[in-house]
Amino acid sequence: MTTLTSNVVMRPYVSYWGMHKSARILDLITSLYFPLYELSYKDFFAYYPVLGFVEALVYEVDEAVEALQEKELFSEVKNSWNQKHKIIIDVLKTRNLYHSLIEQELENLGKYFELESQLLSQKDVTYEDIIKATELRTSDIRALHGILVQVAKKTYDQKTFDVMWPLEVLIDIYDDITDYKDDVDKNHYNTYRMFVKFYGKKAPDYLKKELARYESLFVKRLDSLPRKEQKRFIKLVSELEKDNSDKTIPQPILEW
Repeated sequence: MTTLTSNVVMRPYVSYWGMHKSARILDLITSLYFPLYELSYKDFFAYYPVLGFVEALVYEVDEAVEALQEKELFSEVKNSWNQKHKIIIDVLKTRNLYHSLIEQELENLGKYFELESQLLSQKDVTYEDIIKATELRTSDIRALHGILVQVAKKTYDQKTFDVMWPLEVLIDIYDDITDYKDDVDKNHYNTYRMFVKFYGKKAPDYLKKELARYESLFVKRLDSLPRKEQKRFIKLVSELEKDNSDKTIPQPILEW
């Protein structure tokens, strides 16, 4: 093992907290992407070290960013992510798992952390910035998708990434619907909270329209695939609908 390799992969970078928080996303990865690539849950621990390490680092940054936001040290958010970004890239290169797609998604995640802080700190927000943040926010999931393709030695297919993208956004929004009151109490970023900040009492109606737009986009992208390819995604859609069928948008809490 070279000195560079030992420096990167032998140092302790993540906490129990980061590992604990990352479990939810890793469960999502196994539920969504393992079936697409004909992987079983038995394969999980073969890929867990790198997937778990990367997502735990993401949550380490998330925790740090929230602490900076509480202290209104918004200018330090970018540096907090850049430090972890470099560690992730170094590990991927050391393990021969680097791909430009993964780095692009990690860069998008850095943009999200900055935009999140901006939206929380500013009195006025725009629809465009809320949607941009919503779509950047799931960049870690797409990065993990790319890492899974690399570590499992599967063929990279842009169409698969494109079809899954609206589903990833939908899942994230549904999670925020569930976490809305808790995020308000903790003053954490939440997509629905930003809709309330922008639309006030009408936020539920506008969020419903946004959910319908992403659902329509998913159907459109799915329909563009050959029928045989569509079958890979049908089960995922039915599972998503079942998991979120009982989620209702709560009444908006007017904070501003």
